[in-house]
Amino acid sequence: MSEDLPIVWKGNSQHSEDSTKSKHSEVDIKGIKLIYEEGCYYHLYNRGCNRELIFQEEQDYQKLLQIITESKIDEYLELCAFSLMPNHYHFMVKQISSKSISGWIQFIFNRYVRQYNFKYNRKGTLFESKVKVKLISKLEYLENITHYIHNNPNSDLLKKYSSLNFFEKDTIVNLNFYFEFFNGLTQYFEQFEDYKNSKNNELIEDYLFND
Repeated sequence: MSEDLPIVWKGNSQHSEDSTKSKHSEVDIKGIKLIYEEGCYYHLYNRGCNRELIFQEEQDYQKLLQIITESKIDEYLELCAFSLMPNHYHFMVKQISSKSISGWIQFIFNRYVRQYNFKYNRKGTLFESKVKVKLISKLEYLENITHYIHNNPNSDLLKKYSSLNFFEKDTIVNLNFYFEFFNGLTQYFEQFEDYKNSKNNELIEDYLFND
């Protein structure tokens, strides 16, 4: 039996897995408001308008990481896994305070988009929508989403701009997460290799892009 993780909803719903299963998607679903609750885990992701690039050169990846480093991230959340891809991104995070994750996301990407637009002489939004947010309600979802995020980078350059490159002390990635849920980094990578051999995303398809 899958282990439940903390889950909090507000709106026209019950607090059971059955009633929320079809509703843990975007925050602004009519009649349902997702509350960023301390102790809960979330998958945050988005992509460029018309699937256009959001990173055109390596300096762009570096700029976003610089903004994240300067964002007082530890006042909002623990960053457990992430990958920055040419036209999209994934973050898996844990809310750790009363400061909403949405405030952090808004800060880093408003700042990034302003600098990106100035650099490339463009105007307007960079992303196809507001950030997509999925509450992770079960342990098996948490494990598989972590693997999925780490399996996105398909080159040494992209791995450099994912949490795979931050498995050391004193980085933006919370290493305690891997000891709490995977009994350490060695066992995590063993499970990750198993995932790469199977690449079975059926369990978490509701947590991914809908196409």
